[in-house]
Amino acid sequence: MISFSFSLAAWAAFAQIAGSEAVQPCSASHGPEVGVGILCDRARIALDERELSVAADLAETASELAPSYPGTWILRAEVAQGSRLLNEARDHYETAMGLQPQSAGLLMAIGDFEAEEGNVRGAAVLYDRAAKIDPDFPGLRERIEAIPNGPEANEI
Repeated sequence: MISFSFSLAAWAAFAQIAGSEAVQPCSASHGPEVGVGILCDRARIALDERELSVAADLAETASELAPSYPGTWILRAEVAQGSRLLNEARDHYETAMGLQPQSAGLLMAIGDFEAEEGNVRGAAVLYDRAAKIDPDFPGLRERIEAIPNGPEANEI
């Protein structure tokens, strides 16, 4: 079970949500506006450099300036996950989902988060919800097929 969770998590971490316009990252090139996008880009750099408090401050400012843009909340979730604040990360993903409830890409991104954290059952539920919205979403079928059907899929 642990090897499956690790394998799915590793695959999900490297599998881009290709061609997705459903989940736009917060960045200078994707918006929501240049100033906020630059904050998001700087937060991602800080996150990559493990400067977590800097990343958290920048992501929080971005979400305050663009609270209706799901990408800022996704960024905050990623920063919280990097800081191992998993409940906070889930709260930020829920906020993003409230802003874009019919996004297969967002459901898939949250499923990837759950898979990375070893919650295979939670990931499967989210991938199934995404499939009901858009069964042909890039990368979704592969994620669903990677989840075993046996009872071990229910173990966390």
